[in-house]
Amino acid sequence: MESIATSVRIAGDAIDILSALASKLGQSKAQVIEFALKELEERIFWAEVVDAFDRIAADPQKAALQKAEIELWEQGTARDYKGEEG
Repeated sequence: MESIATSVRIAGDAIDILSALASKLGQSKAQVIEFALKELEERIFWAEVVDAFDRIAADPQKAALQKAEIELWEQGTARDYKGEEG
């Protein structure tokens, strides 16, 4: 990834936390920020996945379609494994 120099204003408390984390991890502040952003992005992604599954579960028609699709995939997988044994 290309490194671009920029500045962002953050509160003094956040700078203190950033400095402490950088020290604990033995990394630069930039590395800690990059890591934290990636972690936040992943956390949001999985929260959205869970939310999507919750919405499907709340809709009986969508839940039935999802169940049927899962069963179809599971049948194909079992059939494929049986064909690979011999």
